[in-house]
Amino acid sequence: MTFTLTRGVTAQSLVEDANVNAASASPGAENVFNETIKVISSSKKIFILTNNSQQLGMGDFISLALDNNLAARAVVGKSHQGQVGIKILKIYSLSQWTKLRRDLEVQIIKGDDSYFGKKPEAKPEDVAKIKSEEDLYTGDVVEDNEISDIDENKNRHVKPDNIVSVFGSYMDAKEVDTKEKGGTARTSEFGASWAFQFSDNYFAEGLYGRALFDNFPADGTQTLVNHFIVRIKYNFKGPLYTFFMPYVGYQNKSVSSPEAGKSDNNALNAKENKVVDELQKSGPVFGVTMLRRLVPGWFLKADLGTDILNLGFAIEF
Repeated sequence: MTFTLTRGVTAQSLVEDANVNAASASPGAENVFNETIKVISSSKKIFILTNNSQQLGMGDFISLALDNNLAARAVVGKSHQGQVGIKILKIYSLSQWTKLRRDLEVQIIKGDDSYFGKKPEAKPEDVAKIKSEEDLYTGDVVEDNEISDIDENKNRHVKPDNIVSVFGSYMDAKEVDTKEKGGTARTSEFGASWAFQFSDNYFAEGLYGRALFDNFPADGTQTLVNHFIVRIKYNFKGPLYTFFMPYVGYQNKSVSSPEAGKSDNNALNAKENKVVDELQKSGPVFGVTMLRRLVPGWFLKADLGTDILNLGFAIEF
C-alpha cells in the first residue's frame, strides 16, 4: 500500500521551483521604481525628474504612472547631477495626466510597459529620434497631435498666453541752444513690458520705460521722463526660431523737470521750458517686435518702431 501511494510522488527540482517563483512575480517588476517631478515646462512637454535610483540614462524610453495607472510615455533627453530631463511622447490617460505636478512622486516604468497595462503603439522610428540634447528643443521628437488633448492651441506660434520682458534703450532730447550748449542730450532708458495673448497670435501689450537726464535742460538740473505705451500686435512665425510682431499703439511721455526755467534770465528760461515741453509726446505709434528663441521659454527681444528702439530679454509663461 505504501509503495502504491508513493509511486506518483516526486521531488520538485530546483529549476521547476525557480520557474514557479518567476511565474508568480510580476514580469518586469524590477524595472519599476519611484522618482519625483522637480520641474514642468510651461508647455508640459518637458519634465525634470530626480534620478535617485541611477537607473535612467539618455535615450531611455520610460512611462509615468500614478497608483498603478499609466499617465504618459516619455524619453530621457539628458542626465545631469542626479536629475534627468524627459520629453513627453504620448498621453495615455488625461485623468492621470492632469494630476502630474511639481514635487509629486510618480512610478517610473523603464522600457516595455505592456505588462503594466495598456500597451503603447510601437513606432519603429522611436529609437532614432533622440540623438542629442538638441532634440529637446525641436519639434521632431513628438508630433503635436499626439498630445492634442492638452490645453494647447495648435494655431498659436507662441503657446503660452503671457510674454514678459525687460529692455534697455536710449532717449534723446534737444538741448538749449546757447553758446556753451546745443545739439542733442542722450540718456539711458530702462523698462519692462507685459504682452497677453487674448486670441490666437493676437497680443495686447503694455510697456513702461524710465529715463533720467542729468544736467538737462541746464547744468545742475535733472529731468525725468516716464514713458507709457500700449500696443496691439499680431505674431508671424519666421525662420530659425524667430517671430515677428507688427504693432500699432499709443504712447505718452510724462516729463518732470522742477528746476527748468528757474534762472534770472527770462530768455533762457523760455528756451529751457521749450526743450522740456518738446520731450512730452503723445500720439499713435507703429513698428515691429522681433523675438528670437534662445532656449525653451526664453527669447531675445527687440522693438523697432516710432515709439522706441530697444533690446532686451523676454520669458513666456
